[in-house]
Amino acid sequence: MPLRHANRTGWIKKMDGDMKKISTTLRRPLIGAALLCCLSEYARAEVYTAPNGSEPPQAKQTQVNPNAPLSAPSLKSGEELGEPPVTWNDTYIGYRYGSDFHYPGIADKVTQNIGYLTTTGGFRFGSYAFNVDYLVSNSANPEAGGPSSGGAQEIYSVGRVELSTGKILGRSVGFGFIRDYGLTLGYEFGSKNDAYAERARMLVLGPTIEFTVPHGFWNITAGLRTESNHNGITGRDVHFNTAWHIESSWLFPFRAGPVPFILRGFASVTGPKGKDGFGVDTQTEFLTRVSLLADLGSFAGHPRTVYAGAGYEYWHHMYGTPSSAAPGTITSAPMVMAEIHF
Repeated sequence: MPLRHANRTGWIKKMDGDMKKISTTLRRPLIGAALLCCLSEYARAEVYTAPNGSEPPQAKQTQVNPNAPLSAPSLKSGEELGEPPVTWNDTYIGYRYGSDFHYPGIADKVTQNIGYLTTTGGFRFGSYAFNVDYLVSNSANPEAGGPSSGGAQEIYSVGRVELSTGKILGRSVGFGFIRDYGLTLGYEFGSKNDAYAERARMLVLGPTIEFTVPHGFWNITAGLRTESNHNGITGRDVHFNTAWHIESSWLFPFRAGPVPFILRGFASVTGPKGKDGFGVDTQTEFLTRVSLLADLGSFAGHPRTVYAGAGYEYWHHMYGTPSSAAPGTITSAPMVMAEIHF
C-alpha cells in the first residue's frame, strides 16, 4: 500500500516527437515479473506509517515482548489480546485492477493492472513498511511516442521506518487512547515511461502517534515532505517547496459469520508545494485507498495466507494540480484485489 506525487498538468498531449524512447526493458511489462521480482511502490502506495504494534503476526515471530501498514494479522481463534512481539514480519505479493483511473491532462478513463510486493514488520527499536508497485496502463495513458507504442509502465516504491519511544525506552509510554509515540522517516521513488518521464524523489519526516485499538492498529503522522521530479515535456527537473504532510494508516480484523475479514487503508494530505514544472501553483492534495479483503485461506486450513476482495481509491488534486489547470485531476476508482501472504 499504493503515492505517486509527480505533479504533472494538462499539457501531456503536447509531447515532443523527438523525445527519446524509454529503454526496451520497460517496454515489455509482465505483471508476473512484478509480482515475483520487484523489491522497491508505485505512486498510490499502500504504505504510509509503518505500524509499531498490532496483534501478534502469524509467522516469523522471533521475540515475544512489549510493543503497517499493513497487514498485521488478527489473533487466532481462542487467543487473548496482548502485546505484540518485538520482532515480526508479514511479506506478501498482490494484484489489483481498476478501469476508472485518471491522470492530469488525460480526459479518458485509464485501465490499470498493478502488481505489488509488500513487506512489513517490527524490530528492536520500531517497525518498518516497504512496498513496490508495478503499474501497467492501457493506451489511454500511452508510452512516450503515442498510443501506438502501447500503455505506459511505472515502478513506484514507498518505504517508512518508525522509531518507537516505548521500544527504545523499554517501557510503556502511552496513556488513555494513545498506545505509543514515535518518529517516522520515509521515502518515495518513482519512474514512468510516458511523455512526462517521471523521476519522483520524495522524503518524509515527522512524529507519529499510535492509537489504542482492541484489534489491529491505527496511527497518524504529521510532518514535512520534500519532492523533486523530472518534467519530460518541458525537459527540465523540478524542485518543489517543502510542504506540510499528514498521513494515517489502519487495519481492523473482524468476522462476518464464518468469514474472517480485514479492513485496511491509508489516507494522506499534502499541502501546496509551490509551482510545478509548467508554472502552475499547486494546491493541497488528498489521497486515500481502502480495501476489504476476505481471508479465503482460512477455508482451506491456511488462515492469513490468501486474501481477495474489493478496494477503492480517491485522489483529489492529483500531484497538487488544480482542477482548473487540467482535466483528470480527480480519481474515484473501485478495484478488485487479491494477495498471497508468506
